[in-house]
Amino acid sequence: MSQPPKIVKTYRDFGHIKRPRTLSNEQKQELLQRLFQKDASLFSSDPAIQEKIKKRLDWIDGVTPILPKIKNYQAFAEEVKSEFSHIVWCGMGGSALFPLVLGQMFGPQPGYPQFLVVDTNDPEIIKQVENLPLERTLFFIVSKSGTTLETLSHLKYFWQKLEEKGLNPGNHFVALTDQGSPLEELAKELGFRKVFPHPLCIGGRYAALSEIGFLPAALMGLDLNKALSYAQKMYEACHADIPWGYNLAASLAEFLVEAYVQGQDKISFITDPLLKPFALWLEQLLAESLGKNLTGLVPIVGESPGSPTVYGNDRTFIYLTLKGREKIYQRLISDLTEEGFRVKTYVLDERYEIFAEAFRWMLAIALCGYFLTLNPFDEPDVVLTKEKTRNFLEKFKQDKDFGIELYLDESTGISFYYEDTISIEFPRFSALLKKFFKDFSPWSYVGFLAYLPPTSEIEDIFRDFRTLVRERRNCSTVFGFGPRYLHSTGQMHKGGPILSRFMIFTRKGRNPEQIIPGEGYTFWDQQFAQACGDFKSLVEKKKPVILIHLTENYKEDLKIFYHLLEKALSFE
Repeated sequence: MSQPPKIVKTYRDFGHIKRPRTLSNEQKQELLQRLFQKDASLFSSDPAIQEKIKKRLDWIDGVTPILPKIKNYQAFAEEVKSEFSHIVWCGMGGSALFPLVLGQMFGPQPGYPQFLVVDTNDPEIIKQVENLPLERTLFFIVSKSGTTLETLSHLKYFWQKLEEKGLNPGNHFVALTDQGSPLEELAKELGFRKVFPHPLCIGGRYAALSEIGFLPAALMGLDLNKALSYAQKMYEACHADIPWGYNLAASLAEFLVEAYVQGQDKISFITDPLLKPFALWLEQLLAESLGKNLTGLVPIVGESPGSPTVYGNDRTFIYLTLKGREKIYQRLISDLTEEGFRVKTYVLDERYEIFAEAFRWMLAIALCGYFLTLNPFDEPDVVLTKEKTRNFLEKFKQDKDFGIELYLDESTGISFYYEDTISIEFPRFSALLKKFFKDFSPWSYVGFLAYLPPTSEIEDIFRDFRTLVRERRNCSTVFGFGPRYLHSTGQMHKGGPILSRFMIFTRKGRNPEQIIPGEGYTFWDQQFAQACGDFKSLVEKKKPVILIHLTENYKEDLKIFYHLLEKALSFE
């Protein structure tokens, strides 16, 4: 099949995108020094915003703040490992992604409890947690602000489940939150087993080398000395004392900013399967830090590798691999290089080196924020979906209805919803999909956002959708499980590059037995409200978006959808 012609763009093609800052070598070195001095004026001239930024800069100290606490975490891990067979880490976004990475890449060492990250409100996953041996399960409730909707819902629900079993819930709960937060007050009032303080001046996505990373690592029995050693060595190799040209984070930042200048704003990760989970954390770091003000760098994670012909000229590639395993994608990397694509390769000695890479990438992305005149420490568009979700839930509690009237495609049983960002004369699903891909710029990216169980099976199904779209339209695609993506890439979707469009997938499956105590709605209701809230937010941001509502037999529906997608993408 012939491919559509490739077109090269640069930042100059969009009048609203500012030219990146250019600095002399002396100025670059001064930039590093000011960042390590935690100079908030690098990112804003507004005193009020500077005060907020100052409260997010302690990550620049690397592992120094965590060192005095390591023995306490190891002692706590030893205390609980004989009492509990399962640890459930409840958090969202920055509170959960690095623990998820550690759980998937390492898992618990022999003799340590099973470690499960719950960063979803999906009814099927909630049911799986209910079916654990709760008398031997320890719950970590993790929220920096202490107000995270999903995480507090986990607390209320599983607390009640423990009470129903006649257990003392307080002995089964630990909190990790800011001092003085509502969660800290609640944890003390309820008698939690332990309350760990979250570092006050570190934001979630920059917290990998804080309690967010090292506490779960201790609970899994990982080699903390090795992790600390790698992180410290990278800190020293990236410090302001290192000349810019030899600084490991600076070279990465320059590579990424150059990609932006050349119009290659899709940063595509090709990853050794053993390092694949780490790319999820990188995705959040890039998307939330740099996806704002209608610009930024778009991380492309989890695509199936393809031949160079399926990639547009808006791509730059990062290749993450492990020593001794470089051959896995060696042919692809060679082909991409020969075709003129820019590729930066990082070969890690072993998996523990992700602790080092975490610091390199945090520093590099902060530097990118400066060059692109963005504040990498805020997420201004995230609140939009939170507000709309709250409105949907309030309406549901009053009326037992969300006020969303879906269209039904009678031939498939799949329902759908759209608004004026995509207009068609008759509400037919096939016509809507066709319209969705009409007048489609190859520089766009398509987001598949699934409020479905976060399993590898579902991810594989959506990977097939992504491959089909990429091959037929020569464009980038992203994928995220809801509500996880709201806390990771959601900022970019709403505030980032304007050339993007989205499909949000929900499904029937309300379980009336999963009422969240004190709320009057179920986890399914909460999830559906979030999907509708994000849909409305994307519409408000003038992003083309479709909500696709599947039946309880959603896996079969997804197979049907694939064939509908094939027809919509045909060049007839």
